[in-house]
Amino acid sequence: MTHYYYLASDKKMGTGNGSVEFIETNYTIPGFDYPVQLETLSLEKEWELRELLQYIHNHTAPYKACTVQIANLLNSNRVELKLQEKSTIALHEIVTPKQLLLEEGHLLTIKKVRSE
Repeated sequence: MTHYYYLASDKKMGTGNGSVEFIETNYTIPGFDYPVQLETLSLEKEWELRELLQYIHNHTAPYKACTVQIANLLNSNRVELKLQEKSTIALHEIVTPKQLLLEEGHLLTIKKVRSE
């Protein structure tokens, strides 16, 4: 059993070019508003969270409005991927990468609502 961060967006996501390795995927996980496009091993270190936040900023930069969803889920052949809690934040309200450190089962929806 391994914890993963799953990422979805209303826009096509690339794999990025930072230190965090993303793998392209196409899951439908109940509770996400969009198909999951990327996955990576659980992010816990501060530099990993900084890389994730930078990736989100780079992904949303070309758009006036964009939504990104991230979730920390336990992936196991024995247990269905299941969300337990949801929250939403505007991208410009994220002031520290630690806000992206999610508990298992938590889905965070990040909305870019204006040019930032």
